[in-house]
Order: sequence, then C-alpha cells, then structure tokens
Amino acid sequence: MTFASTMSVFLLTSRHSRLSGLLACCGLLLLCALRPSAAHAQAGSRAAGAIGIAGGSSAVGPPTAALFTNPAHLTVGPSTHQFELRLLDVRADAGGSLLQFDHYEDTFGAQAGTLSDEQEAAVLDDWFDGERRVVTSYISAVPAALTYRPADKRWAIGVGLRARSVTTADIDRGLFDLFLVGADRNRTVPVNGRFRGYGMYDLTGTFSYALASVPLSVGVSPRLIVGTNYADGDLSSEVEVRDSQLTHRFQYTARAAGGLSREVYDTFDAFSTDPFADAGLGGSGIAGVGGGLDIGATYTVREGLHVSLSLRDLGFVRWNDDPQTVTPTDSVFAYEGVELDTDRLENEFDDDVAEYFEHQVDSLAQAAYDTVSRDRSSFTTGLPTTLNVNGTWARDWWRVNGGVMLGLNDQAGGMSTTPAVHAGGTVFLGPVPLRAGVRVGGEAAMTVAGGVGLHAGAYRFDLGVTATPSSSTLGGGARYAVALSLATIRF
Repeated sequence: MTFASTMSVFLLTSRHSRLSGLLACCGLLLLCALRPSAAHAQAGSRAAGAIGIAGGSSAVGPPTAALFTNPAHLTVGPSTHQFELRLLDVRADAGGSLLQFDHYEDTFGAQAGTLSDEQEAAVLDDWFDGERRVVTSYISAVPAALTYRPADKRWAIGVGLRARSVTTADIDRGLFDLFLVGADRNRTVPVNGRFRGYGMYDLTGTFSYALASVPLSVGVSPRLIVGTNYADGDLSSEVEVRDSQLTHRFQYTARAAGGLSREVYDTFDAFSTDPFADAGLGGSGIAGVGGGLDIGATYTVREGLHVSLSLRDLGFVRWNDDPQTVTPTDSVFAYEGVELDTDRLENEFDDDVAEYFEHQVDSLAQAAYDTVSRDRSSFTTGLPTTLNVNGTWARDWWRVNGGVMLGLNDQAGGMSTTPAVHAGGTVFLGPVPLRAGVRVGGEAAMTVAGGVGLHAGAYRFDLGVTATPSSSTLGGGARYAVALSLATIRF
C-alpha cells in the first residue's frame, strides 16, 4: 500500500472530515518527499562506570576512559600501573523530550476518541509548551584503547579506536494537531521538523601533563575521523485551514552522503507502489573525512578532591562521497477537495472509490512535492561539541561525583543545549564496586542510574544502566542507557 492509499482510507473514515485525512498526512508526505533515511541521547563515550553514576567522568577513573571524556585525567593521582588496556567497551542510549509517556495515553489511548477538540489541544499545549520535542539515540563501541603512564613521570599518553552512530529528530506539535484536531477549526498550524543521522570512526591519540608549579593536570586528544554515512533534513512549513480548503507552504533542505545518498535518497519514491523497492542499506564506505579535538584540565583542590573541565568534540567532517543537497522546486500545495467524476470512477476505476481518491490525491500531491533540485557539492558538518564541568571526591572505599553537561552545537544532534545536572557515587565492597546516581535536566525528566563491577587484581569488568522512572518528574521526557566494559587490564 502506498502512502497515498493509506491517506485515502483515512479520508474516507475520519471522524472529522475527508479533509482531516489530508491534513494529517500532508506533513508526513512532505517528509517522505525529502527522501530521508530512518531518523532515530547524549553523544560522548562515557564508560560503564560513568553511566552507573548518571553521567560525568571521575577524575580518578580508568585512564582509558579519559581518552574520550577528559584527557587531563590521565595524570591525576598517583601512578599505580604503567599500562592500561581496555577491550570492547560498548554503550547504547536513547530518549528525549518527545517521550512523555503520560501524554501518550491521553493522546492515543482508549480515551483519546472521547476528547473534544479543545481537550486535545490542551493535551498538546501541555506536552509541547510551545517548544519542539526531541528523540535521539546514540551507540558507541570502543574495541580497544591503551594508555601508558611511566612511573615517577608527569606525563602520560594513550591511543584508542571508537565507532559511533548518532541519530536525532525533533518536531513541533503541528503533525499531532492535524491528526487530533483535524479540519474542524479554521487556523494556521506550523509543521516543522528536523532530523540528523550519521556514523563515524575515530582514531584518538591523547597526551596529558601534570604541572609542577600548581596541582593542575592538562590534556589534549586530537583525533582523525572517518565518516561512513550521513543524512539530514530540515523542514519549515505551515498549514492553513480555511473553510474546508488547505494551503501548505513549505521549505526544506535535505542532505546526504555515502551509501545513504546513493541507496536511499536517490532511490526512495513516496509515490510508487513500493517506495523502497530500489533502496539499499546504506553501505559503510568512507563518506567523509575530518578531525576533532578534546581538551581538558583538572585541578586538585586537596588530596582526593578534584575539579575538572573539558570541551569534547571540537571539530568537523567534510562529506564528499556522493554528497547531495535536496531542495524543493515548488513551495505551495493547495487542496480544495477532490471532484467526483462518475464516468471516470466507473470506466477507469471500476467503481472503486478508494482507488479513485488515491489516484486524485496522488496526482495533486505529486505535482507539489515530487519535483526537487539536487546540488551534488560536498558539505561540512560540525561535531556534537560538549562542555563538561565535574567534581570528584575520592577516598579509599568510596567516591562521590557530580557536575553539569551542556551541548554547544545543536546542529550536530546528540547532545542537548539545555544543561543537565548529575550527581552519583561509588562504594567499594572489596572487589565489587556498587554505583548509583541521579540526573536532572537536558531533554528528559529525572533519571536514575545504577551499576556494578568486578575489580579483581589487574582485571576489571563494569556494567552501568540509566532509566527514567516517570517521564514527567522534574522535567519532561525519558532516557534509557546501558553500557558494558568487558575487560580492562592494568599491568
């Protein structure tokens, strides 16, 4: 079934009117015309121990974890082991302010059909509050990382390989307004959205140095980045409803590079019977090349008490493998109803009303949305730059950690530009560390975290999880994460 046929069924069965179906679907149709990849929270490779305390990075944590968090941490505290090797550190998390589950039941649950237009609008007011809502996902894997800190020296070095995938999408209330309220009221509805999705590998080298004159460690982590795929889209539009007439004014820009450009953007056709017939999986070749930089500093206030600051993911990627930027050649879709031609219905469609309406709506929508311009020039995107301020208080059998995280580049996706505050701690019961923490802010309600590990001699294993008990407590949204560090070996 095509998207247009689904729309036609809705046209014939909507409780509001036939126009309601087109209203509800026109925004989605335009997004299909963008030919995007599938759009799927917080970027940055915090290790399993950090996930278990709800974020941040301990100044006295594993040196290999510092390669992707704060390079200054490599020379904090005494040197007990010269080498540390980390193998198979993986992490996945997802969430965002769109995931406010208490509103889902009100909007789409059993009582949704009984709500008046005013009540449905009130639900959306409470849910979106005039803002866009976001959903994001982040997956990273560090197959290997190695650090070296010679005894009685003030410097340390490290190297690590990381793969990561970031996807993020945000929308305003417009699409939900069209679905729920429909065409019963004359109004102008903004329908805006954005998505980003990309994958990359980076090879990181780290250098850290502890100053002699002051208790300060500084560090830098330059990295070479190889991008494998990229896709994005940015839609700005409004739908005007006036006396059963619809006018959709829109502008969008969609970009892609690599396999997603060749196998999705160039092949996807929302108006065919099988839109994905010629689409592929996107491949995993080299779509772009760039560079990044992490910098950090840690000040030792007194023994065991540290204050740290870091800037992560300063840099860019230049996408030059099959790049394209897609823009529409038209910017207005006008719908004034579909005329019923009984002769055509009988002779061409064998009295199949649904097929007739599908054909009519398809023709109208295709004329407005399907013709695009493509610029095949290379383009550059920034990394999800993040500012982190942390404090660590460490003793022999316990540690406390807290701080603030803030995204500085919302165009890159993956890190909220709304500050998030986190606090947590670790208690060591012999070789078993137990972790717990809480986080407030960002694009989610209050989240809680926990973790456990095994530190036996030179070997370490760690597991951390994060979850949102209620998507409306001290904020709005949900976030879930899991991180596993299979083996860290010190020698």
